[in-house]
Amino acid sequence: MARDGGQGRQPWPDAKSFYEERDQRTELEVAGLHRYVYTPIEIHIDPECASDISVQRMALLSSNLTARWARKIRVSVPDIPLCPPLDRFGDKTLKARIEREMNEADPFGAFEIGPVEIANEEAVRLRIGMVEATGPAGREDYWIDVKGWSVLGRRGSVVPPVRSRNATAATAFLAGAIGAADVFKRAIGHRRDHWIGDVNWPTWDHCFGAEATGEHDGPVLPALVDFGSVLLAGVGAVGSSLLYILGGMEFRSRMTLLDQDCVDVSNLNRSPLFSVQDAVNCRRKTDVGAAWLKRCECEVQTLYGPWHEHAGRLSCDALDLWISLTNEGGVWAEVPFHLPPVTFHGTTTSGWGAAVGRHIPRIEDCTVCRLPRPQAEFRGPCAEGNIALSENHAPVRASLPFLSAVSAALLVTELQKLEFDGAQLSPNAVFVDFRYGLPTVIARTFGANNTCPGCRIVTLPRWMNHGGRGRYVSLSQI
Repeated sequence: MARDGGQGRQPWPDAKSFYEERDQRTELEVAGLHRYVYTPIEIHIDPECASDISVQRMALLSSNLTARWARKIRVSVPDIPLCPPLDRFGDKTLKARIEREMNEADPFGAFEIGPVEIANEEAVRLRIGMVEATGPAGREDYWIDVKGWSVLGRRGSVVPPVRSRNATAATAFLAGAIGAADVFKRAIGHRRDHWIGDVNWPTWDHCFGAEATGEHDGPVLPALVDFGSVLLAGVGAVGSSLLYILGGMEFRSRMTLLDQDCVDVSNLNRSPLFSVQDAVNCRRKTDVGAAWLKRCECEVQTLYGPWHEHAGRLSCDALDLWISLTNEGGVWAEVPFHLPPVTFHGTTTSGWGAAVGRHIPRIEDCTVCRLPRPQAEFRGPCAEGNIALSENHAPVRASLPFLSAVSAALLVTELQKLEFDGAQLSPNAVFVDFRYGLPTVIARTFGANNTCPGCRIVTLPRWMNHGGRGRYVSLSQI
């Protein structure tokens, strides 16, 4: 009998019907996906460092995301206690939380969670935690780890050990998503030179591949990050991934969640937050997000409906940050005209790209000049065209399981930087593309454009009565 994700009815008569409904969007991008989903996958969490919170964060997200598409997974993990705050959702051990999340993502999967004595030589293998005594490893195994603000990735049987992690939460979750990406690429049959290569990604300044001299290290984050009053407009793939990541760190916020959709089965393919039961019961995405945030002792309110229904009221609220993740009806083209505070956006492309952006009013560009007009859709620097099911269907966006988590982790990374003086000096546009591995990271800074109506309108004195009331108003001082 199939697992039911915890409670309630099971609407799928068999595994085939469940997978066809869940994986339809990914199959648009990966032709014949079902030929590859039975590839055996192994995720090994090194027992010597499994009690480190960064290692646990990487392990949780990489296992969760892999369970969103793969059917045969072994996770080698010791049965050790979860570090706070990872234990706030009712699980006491790392093994228990990994097992619960994987089963909630896929009620039909063949999952084995616990110490693995003998590795399957045919498996695609991800190793988490670079330590000295790792035991035998294959030359195709991929390793992920973190240090401070930097994501580290290596391939092979021998890797340099990481002796001190002390990593930010967002960095660890980003590493977990990158590890899941490499497993996915290998399993679907990408060429070896398109696998994820060696990674040294200091997310403080995004100088990808820089020598580890220390000059790209960021400051130490406070134990508890206060984001202030936040609007999260869009609790879909990126927004729900962002909430999942926030749930793995100590933070304080008053958060407003806005979305008009309910969870459906296709959401299970790319969101680490949503469960089978959320889809079975057609729960509102805002309600699922609110329940998650309340477990984090976060103040939260929900608004159900489209952006246009609530935009007028929201523009009058004393909010510190807007995280704009929805572009239905061309929302991004009108955001500046509501005189917002500091605004962030995050998105994925139809293929293998992800991007995030920051918009500090009066200093940086706005969403009107960064993003396309209502008739267009953001595609990123290495865009893929729309994918249409047929001439009689509207174009749809393909989905890859790890991309939304990449975008969300980058968003949290950029949010964290607001804790420090000079935040506006860091790049405000970050683009990545995974189709050919992760050859580089494009990080740029865009300033305000005096020919753009959106940039001009936030220079009006009236802006001070709206976005200018936020805690980050000093960033906009010219």
